[in-house]
Amino acid sequence: MTDREISQDELDRLIDDASYLQDEAEAMQYVIDDVPYSKTPPDGRSIAEMLLFIDHAQTSYYRPIMEEAIDNPRPTHLDNFTHFKEDFEKDEEKLKNVHKILKKIAKHRAGLVNSIKNISLIDWETVVYRDDNQLLLFDLMQEMIRFERGILKDIADQVRIYNQEKKQQRDLEQRRSQRNDQHPTENKTGN
Repeated sequence: MTDREISQDELDRLIDDASYLQDEAEAMQYVIDDVPYSKTPPDGRSIAEMLLFIDHAQTSYYRPIMEEAIDNPRPTHLDNFTHFKEDFEKDEEKLKNVHKILKKIAKHRAGLVNSIKNISLIDWETVVYRDDNQLLLFDLMQEMIRFERGILKDIADQVRIYNQEKKQQRDLEQRRSQRNDQHPTENKTGN
């Protein structure tokens, strides 16, 4: 595994993929008010909570590991870091302002992308250890991207379901309205 060389094309794709979250966060700011971002589905997290979770993973886990692996000459062990799933806490105060969450995600991601760009190609081949198994730093960052894409897919699914429910409600109201227009006398009680 340590013999693998990271190419410039792979690094360019990683930078593009990492930039995607920043673009998504900026774009969401214009449409987030149209969806119930604070509504928690029975089997999951609200959209606002998922966004906060992405930012938490980025700032408390992936970026510190990346920085230590690059800056520290000694091997980096992932078990020295608390996994973001273990220490994520739902902060009700932060969840109230989804626009602020999106701005922070975009800002934090811009900083991470700049850091990624400043890391030399050879340093992406740095080995980190997960349970004594070797993992390239590059592969760990790709893992971050896959995690984020999964969360963004969950958000898109929630928005899709919400839009379908909204459309069904509109259709139902339209049919009721049409029935009332066609049979106005049936709605009155007779003598």
